[in-house]
Amino acid sequence: MSGTEIGLYADPVLYDILHEPGTASEVRMLMRVWRHAGAGSPRVALEPACGTGRYLTRLARSGWKVRGFDSDAAMVNYAKGRLRGSVGGDARIWRARFDTFGSRVSASSVGLAFCPINSIRHVASDAELVRHLVMVKHALAPSGVYAVGISLSAYGLEAPTEDVWKGRRGSLSVKQVVSYTPARGSKGRSARAERVDSVLEIRRGETTEVRASAYSLLSYSREQWEAAIARSGLRVIGMVNEFATKFDPGKLGYAIWLLARREHPLAVARRFKGSRRSG
Repeated sequence: MSGTEIGLYADPVLYDILHEPGTASEVRMLMRVWRHAGAGSPRVALEPACGTGRYLTRLARSGWKVRGFDSDAAMVNYAKGRLRGSVGGDARIWRARFDTFGSRVSASSVGLAFCPINSIRHVASDAELVRHLVMVKHALAPSGVYAVGISLSAYGLEAPTEDVWKGRRGSLSVKQVVSYTPARGSKGRSARAERVDSVLEIRRGETTEVRASAYSLLSYSREQWEAAIARSGLRVIGMVNEFATKFDPGKLGYAIWLLARREHPLAVARRFKGSRRSG
């Protein structure tokens, strides 16, 4: 047994083993979101922080044109190989940060963009998040939708939590224990950092390897999150849970936020309802 600081994101194979199970149901959820909130928009999907390309591969097999990017070179190479080996359609994967992908995606071309399971919280700052949302707005078709999965924070009220993930592929089995230490406060980059400690136990036959690593995620209260959306010019057209059922997380908790351009039919309907109430 050995210990090392190499984290999960440095090894796409291990990441994929842990996260591949359940991908099919997650893609079905995204399709329900698109049918409800993006019907009529192009069958072009964009995934920021696409990782190993597990979502995009399934969409491509269903006839979608897919676009994805990630900041990690190993993830990008893995996703490219996966898509080359499984689809023959229009698939493009490249390396970029959240706020540098804009020139690679045509304006008004995307019907469904998505960034689930808190990946959006890998942004380095509020400014980067707003720049990212502005770029997504530019890429979205008028009736397209951006589905963002984010856990909101209630500073001072959260307790540490832990998740355990397990997966197997052939003779290789992986177990990950992830501990989350909530942000200390609401102001300042360091105060808003949620610490994530990861311990991987990797078994190959009779050999066991342990890898420990840590990183941080930028925390958002509901007010901070909604303020960033407003600054970008996008509109909230709904919130759902992992089953694509209408769900409002309140001040604390995970939900998939549905964002769209201001001319999206659901955004227009919300403004119209709001003006009627105010009148």
